[in-house]
Amino acid sequence: MKTTFGPYTVNIGKSLTPSEWLVNASYWRKGYVANHALTSSDMVIDAELYGSVVGTVMVKLDSINGLCADEAYSTELDEIRRRGGKIAELSRFAIVPGQPTRAVMGAMFHFVYYYAHLLNGINDLVCEVVPRHIAGQRRLLGFAPVAGPKQCERVGVEAAVLLHRTLECS
Repeated sequence: MKTTFGPYTVNIGKSLTPSEWLVNASYWRKGYVANHALTSSDMVIDAELYGSVVGTVMVKLDSINGLCADEAYSTELDEIRRRGGKIAELSRFAIVPGQPTRAVMGAMFHFVYYYAHLLNGINDLVCEVVPRHIAGQRRLLGFAPVAGPKQCERVGVEAAVLLHRTLECS
């Protein structure tokens, strides 16, 4: 699926390839490991400007196999599930340096909401971030910290914080 949001073309698909260079460069620059894998229920949302990917995020729907964040935060995620929460996890988030973060995030997260909440009935979003990203995720996307910091061996981060936000119809 491809659509336009402001100056951005947003692609929703099942491939890591279009934005692989962006994620690898972003993670490498910060000393992280980009070892993401897609499952059948995962979706990649890429924002393009003039044919080049300038932002990306992956949406992982909860399944019987759980979420990546279950490695460190299974207790917290199980509590959300116990309360009836239907969870999706955001990961593989990157934006090209110098791009207007608010505009790129706005374009992508309209489609996160569409895919997660409207198409799949998700009412809870979670993501693991390093502490310095908490303020931006709170301000721009409405996330709040719920646990951490804990080590995230999957990407090589010593202190990751679990963020959460509820999705509602507005």
